Amino acid sequence: MISVKQIGILLLAIMVTVVTGCTSVSRGMGSLTDNKYAEPRSGTVWVVPPPQLEPPGSDERTVYISYRNISDADIDLRDLIVDTARNQGWTIVRDPQQAHYRLRSSVRYFGEVEPESGGAGVGQALGGIAGAAVGIGVGVGVANATDSGLAGVAAGLGIGGLVGAGLTNSSRPREWALIMDVVLEEQVAEPVTFEMNTGKNSGTADVAGASNSRMVSAGGTTQSNSSNATGTKTSDYFPHGIRLSVWANQMNMKEDEAIPHIVERTERVVTQMLPR
Repeated sequence: MISVKQIGILLLAIMVTVVTGCTSVSRGMGSLTDNKYAEPRSGTVWVVPPPQLEPPGSDERTVYISYRNISDADIDLRDLIVDTARNQGWTIVRDPQQAHYRLRSSVRYFGEVEPESGGAGVGQALGGIAGAAVGIGVGVGVANATDSGLAGVAAGLGIGGLVGAGLTNSSRPREWALIMDVVLEEQVAEPVTFEMNTGKNSGTADVAGASNSRMVSAGGTTQSNSSNATGTKTSDYFPHGIRLSVWANQMNMKEDEAIPHIVERTERVVTQMLPR
């Protein structure tokens, strides 16, 4: 006969198993109830869209590509950008003076953002695009945040409030976004003079908790206090500014789960930055 102590140990083991598997349980239940956050989702937001340029001639499909990552995350997309451009018929050159186009990309931010925001709020708070010609606004409409919690679902499991809280937390959607700034320099026939953003601005994305674009339960805020400095420049290349946010979300999505989806989505859209 099983003793009371053994029953207690068995119940404790069941409780631990269920709690530690809350995320998978919540995602499974979400699939049954058609919760859109049960499966991973990803997408893009053009905070500043690529310019509509004339298609280049066959002898003009040369591009110089540079990449840097100034975010806190260890993400290297240079090979992805180079390989994707090459697969689209572009010739990659090492000398920027020999290129008809220059694609200078910078990962500005990677982190958690408010679900359904697509990272647009953080993108707006980053201020102007350094090295790009000024005069194009940074702004995009975003959807309101939603929270598809499964509060109370644990009652039917007979394990108690601890599991209920765990399932509720694990059922909440979490969204991650990578924000990339790109300066697409287009070679022009005659030197042009333009106002350029020098990058000396006070745009910030201050965070206390999750790195969100609006106040959320985790306590994260993003503030924008941009005072971009500009300078006049004359060049044989005109610099168009592009800002892209690539996002991924799911119930209780972790950073390492989000990165593969964000990288895959980035690969799909990176060639939209170059003229076709």
